[in-house]
Amino acid sequence: MRITLLVAGFIAVVLAFLYYTPGVSRASSAELAVPAVLRADNTRLTAMMAGDGAALARLLSDELVFVHSDGRVEGKADYVKNMTAGDTAYTNARTSEVKSLKPSTDIVILIGTQDMRKKLGETWSDIHLQFMSVWRNENGTWRMFAWQSMKPSGSSVVPGKK
Repeated sequence: MRITLLVAGFIAVVLAFLYYTPGVSRASSAELAVPAVLRADNTRLTAMMAGDGAALARLLSDELVFVHSDGRVEGKADYVKNMTAGDTAYTNARTSEVKSLKPSTDIVILIGTQDMRKKLGETWSDIHLQFMSVWRNENGTWRMFAWQSMKPSGSSVVPGKK
């Protein structure tokens, strides 16, 4: 019993020394969350382009609300089903100008631009969207909880008054 307490005490002292040593970098959960979400989002794009419904399903929250740029709203099951139906395909999907917000420990919001080529039926088109996605940490796994995209339609800058 005495040896166990001594070993436990020694381990506690070593851990405290390592934790409080100046110059030792310790990334906060906020610093780690955003890169993890960016990796998950990149995996989502890869799964979209591959038409991989199983990979998409793992990345999406069961409570997903997906608002398309044309205003359609889908939940997870319909979104995955429609992505893998075979009449839609994506290539060259990429995001840019991404900004992140972290309003709480388990939520990361991404805001940015997404460009891709989309095939609907037999027709390919270039798509340029602004988007906002909400990612939630669900038992240690970052999953997309909500998405909304829109096609940019001009400037919303209010002209100066005379």
